Amino acid sequence: MKHFFLLLSMCLITAHFLAQTKTITGIVSDENGLPLPGTNVLVKHSTNGTQTDFNGKYTIQVQVGDILQFSYIGYQVTEIKLTKKVSEVNVSMVPDNSVLEEVVIMGYGARKESKSVGYSVSSVQSEQISGRVAGVQVTSGSAIKIRGNSSPSNKNKPLYVVDGMIVSEKKVSKINPNNIQSVNVLKDSNASAIYGARGKNGVIVVSTLKGNNHGENESYDDIVENSFEVAKLSPLSTFSIDVDKASYSNVRRMINNGQHVMANAVKIEEMINYFDYNYPQPTNEHPFSINTEVVQTPWNDQTQLVRIGLQGKTFENDKLPPSNLTFLIDVSGSMSDANKLPLLKSAFKLLVNQLREQDKVSIVVYAGAAGLVLEPTSGAHKEDILEALNKLSAGGSTAGGQGIELAYEVAAKNFKKNGNNRVILATDGDFNVGASSDKAMETLIEEKRKSGVFLSVLGFGYGNYKDSKLETLADKGNGNHAYIDNMQEAQKVFGKEFGGTLFTIAKDVKIQVEFNPSKVQAYRLIGY
Repeated sequence: MKHFFLLLSMCLITAHFLAQTKTITGIVSDENGLPLPGTNVLVKHSTNGTQTDFNGKYTIQVQVGDILQFSYIGYQVTEIKLTKKVSEVNVSMVPDNSVLEEVVIMGYGARKESKSVGYSVSSVQSEQISGRVAGVQVTSGSAIKIRGNSSPSNKNKPLYVVDGMIVSEKKVSKINPNNIQSVNVLKDSNASAIYGARGKNGVIVVSTLKGNNHGENESYDDIVENSFEVAKLSPLSTFSIDVDKASYSNVRRMINNGQHVMANAVKIEEMINYFDYNYPQPTNEHPFSINTEVVQTPWNDQTQLVRIGLQGKTFENDKLPPSNLTFLIDVSGSMSDANKLPLLKSAFKLLVNQLREQDKVSIVVYAGAAGLVLEPTSGAHKEDILEALNKLSAGGSTAGGQGIELAYEVAAKNFKKNGNNRVILATDGDFNVGASSDKAMETLIEEKRKSGVFLSVLGFGYGNYKDSKLETLADKGNGNHAYIDNMQEAQKVFGKEFGGTLFTIAKDVKIQVEFNPSKVQAYRLIGY
């Protein structure tokens, strides 16, 4: 008996030792070495998971022998088995174009193929919901209840997806059962892989009769395609240079959300502007280098495509002149969604972390009225700027015109001669108090740009996104327009391209192209 108890004790001690947890940290990056915020990090065959922060960093508690899965839309799933000696795991993700298509099909139910994938799912129509899907109850009032989630803790709550959009439990509870078309319940770890760590406790996927109509209240200017010009009659073409890039990330957002892509949201010049073509830096006194390429048109052997690219001079951050930045932030009620003010605050922290002592930041906010929440503050006091950002919350109507007036007033008051004087507007563009029409905004911003203060416009969110208004503000305010749909895009705008997008090297740049009628019969501009 003594030997038996001794052996048992040794087994228990060994088992206890093996079950001890350890902390794993690391950084997840893309194929270019840039951090990937929001990457899902999951212990395989468990509900233990986390996500990387906006610097691509993560921390997770694991056991020796666990397998870590790293997943991100558009990249292959990477698996790492943990050994005793490992305490840091850095991962470089490998692109996989097939993953995005797979997520759109399975995650948002764009096609009736959900039954063919390898995850546990219950699916019923609206008239069968109550009592047919395990754990789902539809009350006679107007609510959907999930059994087993009455705990005051949020740790075991499932993820809710309505018409392809991740929503809060509160929003789900307000859906009228009569408006529900079907409910899918995704239950196992394979299903959680679709939504990452957020879906580790299961996913409730609701399709309504109304469907995904998040684009119905968005506004875009009509795009009228240019016609061909006869080179013999009009050999000269002059057009302004466009540095906006918002269209690409906005269209990407629509695709990722399973939305219909509106034709007027697709702006060819902005789609092309989005990418880096590694053009050479200008070497003479002019701030631009001109680069041209000619190829055969893939769809018409009778025409050719000509691309004329201008590379503006870029500066390292420490070489930029002192900045006088005024953050103009929309804190109205429409900005409460996670992809609006919360994402905005995280994105602006990337910018704040790059500020120098000679740079100054003011923060103006607007909802029903406008107000100054942070006096001009040196970049040496980042904690004060971050504290002001963290305190922002959404609520009220949207007096965008008042906000613009106050922001330019603050920027002009603190104007730095030969410095970078700029208002950075962050909003969904849904102005509804005071001057709010596109024309009124155009008139206002044309007057304000005379102060010598430039404007950067950053769009956030969807559902009521006003691209037409934001594009007008950027164009008339001697500025640029970008759309931030995730932290990776924020890293691109505020990190990689900081010296090129938030500092102006020239105003009202135009290019004139002359076509030789003996070589060119006709031409037309694509975009612009």
